[in-house]
Amino acid sequence: MDLGLHGRVAIVTGASSGIGRGIARALADEGCRVVVCARSEDALRAVADELPSESSVRVVVGDVRDPSTTERLVTTATTEFGRLDILVNNAGRADPKRLHELTDADWVETFDVNFFAAVRLSAACVPPMRAAGWGRIINVASTFGREPDPWFAPYSAAKAALINLTKTYGRVLAPEGILTSCVVPGITKTELVERNTVNAAAAAAVDEEEIERRMLAKDPIPVGRFARVDEVAAAVVFLASERASMITGSGLVVDGGSLRST
Repeated sequence: MDLGLHGRVAIVTGASSGIGRGIARALADEGCRVVVCARSEDALRAVADELPSESSVRVVVGDVRDPSTTERLVTTATTEFGRLDILVNNAGRADPKRLHELTDADWVETFDVNFFAAVRLSAACVPPMRAAGWGRIINVASTFGREPDPWFAPYSAAKAALINLTKTYGRVLAPEGILTSCVVPGITKTELVERNTVNAAAAAAVDEEEIERRMLAKDPIPVGRFARVDEVAAAVVFLASERASMITGSGLVVDGGSLRST
């Protein structure tokens, strides 16, 4: 199936590992030229080395909370590749903390990386997309944005705001050919999740499979397992493609049926 992505130019934030890394690889496999962004240069270089062609990837090292990073990302895409078609706002961070222990700084910092960075970068990407009459903005949220976790209140609220923003952008920009969607993953087996599983297994003196069984017993997933990175990346690629030309302002849930709300 031709997804109509060959030659398109995409920006992917939080691309040094996990879901972002998988998204960058999946877009490149479809023929996209990709600008990858994260704070770790070594990790980004490793991602670039994995992609099909070195000439089709550019690396921007920076923190998405810094407005100068936003400017460099857009400039790199439009200068190096001559266009900007797709933005994937994937960068994010979640730090567990009890609700009554949260400070103002916890809320501000979490919203800054999980929400305001996406707001800023989306606004910066609209002008070249508008000029071309075509664009895709895809936000990577979380099921916590639909059903919050008490240990991750700021993260859950920020992802809920991102889902809401997606709806607003979808309604406003669709007449100009710019479609905005949201991918809502459940627990996904990223490197971080796997490391946490290993650490939890060691602390409890059990194997990793037992830790996963306990997690699934506590929060059941009907398909019986966590999502894979490539499954989330596939959803992003679809939403970026010509095959999703009637989808905007919507959230595509990739959680194996774990959400209880509709």
